[in-house]
Amino acid sequence: MKTMLTVLLPTLMIQASIALSKESTVEQKSEVAFSTNRCLEHKIGEPNLFIWNHENLSVTKNSLRISSSYELEKSHKALLKRADRALTEGPYSVVFKTSLPPSGSKHDYYSIAPYWWPNPNTKSGLPYIQKDGERNPESKSSASDRVPLSHLSNNVSTLALASYFSDDKRYAKKASELIRVWFLDKKTRMNPNLNYAQAIPGITTGRGIGIIDTYSFVQIVDSIGVLGYLGQLTTREVETLKQWFTEYTLWLITSEHGKEERRKSNNHGLYYDVQVAIFSAFADDFRALRAMIDSVKRYRIPGHINRKGQMPHELKRTRSFHYTSYTLRGFLDAADLGECVGEDLWNFKTKRGVGIKLAIDYQADFSGNLGNWRFKEIGSFDTKSFYSNLLRAEDAFGDIEYKKKALHYRQANSDSLSKLLYPKTLLE
Repeated sequence: MKTMLTVLLPTLMIQASIALSKESTVEQKSEVAFSTNRCLEHKIGEPNLFIWNHENLSVTKNSLRISSSYELEKSHKALLKRADRALTEGPYSVVFKTSLPPSGSKHDYYSIAPYWWPNPNTKSGLPYIQKDGERNPESKSSASDRVPLSHLSNNVSTLALASYFSDDKRYAKKASELIRVWFLDKKTRMNPNLNYAQAIPGITTGRGIGIIDTYSFVQIVDSIGVLGYLGQLTTREVETLKQWFTEYTLWLITSEHGKEERRKSNNHGLYYDVQVAIFSAFADDFRALRAMIDSVKRYRIPGHINRKGQMPHELKRTRSFHYTSYTLRGFLDAADLGECVGEDLWNFKTKRGVGIKLAIDYQADFSGNLGNWRFKEIGSFDTKSFYSNLLRAEDAFGDIEYKKKALHYRQANSDSLSKLLYPKTLLE
């Protein structure tokens, strides 16, 4: 199956380029070779990580051991508190939902589009109508798998990191149990497809746009690396998980929903590329990873970021600040994945001077002055992702200006997990 994926991807990427080139014809600069190939040069005896960085995790663990940073200790205590709570929660499974997908199998993932509501003009409430930025509580009900998936992702990553930093095996054992129930146990495992994700009652049983639901799997992949390193997932279990993600990636590439999502020019297209990239890397298909990084360079960056560093697709939204932070996270994840194979997306620019750093700097300039953000934001200015992005930027570029800008939001994010993942700004 893995060989089939590798053979299919170049052809499918050509098809994608034909579709996307109509939206963006910007010529690209040659990339600057990055100094390392983190994934290709993975050392025996270290966790197999893709977005998380083992060097950073080691720095944090050593700092906690010698109590050299109050900020890290505070975040670590918050992490352990969450991990203790996670010990009492779950397991989670797609078969536990109260609804039955159109396929007739509860093993198929099902979710309801979050921004669609019952129609007030019809007795049945059908077809649903859209209210951008206003989340329908029904999308979080027990009929949908979206909330359990979110809990799974958050708890697995929390437990894996808590175990790594504290050496408490209880956390790793619980995280491994959650993974086995969702992915491995035949009675409870999820089928590797999203045929029925983000359904809209009265309109469609599923959409390509629903593929963004499984962005939660991105941090699960790195958690699997930590759990394997800690000896709580066997080699055979990890190989079975690789096979699951190979099958899921094949579905992403060949299904109509996947093709639809790949053609999206907003954050959905970017998040599609990142998912295919990391899942392929996890399944040891680095050729596919390189192809998706190339897609980010050729299409996502010039098609999504303008010469001011703005992301026009996200600025149109009713929660423009939130979606700018959210989409920037996808670009930062792509840049981390680029490091895996020696591709420097951090400093990459098109011939028009457009790149990820330009987008980081545009939003960063509002640090301490969010009131000057002139685009629509119907929600509060939640700075969690913004703060995390600034820490990641400082980690990548070593620029003290990002550290200064992040300081504005350190107190509001005192328990941020990102501090443990990107500790440099707290230890300099």
